[in-house]
Amino acid sequence: GLLDDAVVQAFEYQGFPEDHRLSNVKLGLGFIACVLALVAQFWPNPLKPMPFPESRPLLLVCCVTYFAISFGLQAITSFYEKDAILFTLNPNQTSPWWSTMKGHRVKVSTTLPRFSLDYTLSLQVSNEKGEVVDHADTKMKLTDYFEENGTFHEDFFMDDVDDAIADIAKRKEKTQ
Repeated sequence: GLLDDAVVQAFEYQGFPEDHRLSNVKLGLGFIACVLALVAQFWPNPLKPMPFPESRPLLLVCCVTYFAISFGLQAITSFYEKDAILFTLNPNQTSPWWSTMKGHRVKVSTTLPRFSLDYTLSLQVSNEKGEVVDHADTKMKLTDYFEENGTFHEDFFMDDVDDAIADIAKRKEKTQ
């Protein structure tokens, strides 16, 4: 939504590029699943597909593989990504946090319970080996960023997200 997009934008402004590798893997797996569905439907010729009894082994292989890929995609979403909205790469050299966060990646997650005014921003810092070295949660009140008529004050929100990034970078700096 609106708040998550603003968080991603704040990280990009702070010099943390987005890591697209997991998204690319998921897109690739989805493409393979779609190709398998097309093969199962139209093999060997789209104008004259193989009749059913002879196509049973091919259908079995395509269906089992399709369901395995679907299960893998669901497992990635449920157990690895969870509520993550952004995986970052190492900060670039123009980032104010380049020296303190060099060699570290950030997993950004957010939660906004239903009917709640508390928006929680979770930052999880991992080293080059993928080990979590720091974690911080920042609670924000939505009433600080929205007017009664629904106007969103992005500048106030971005300032608080920038402060959360600065806090975790400074904590990382103290541990070095």
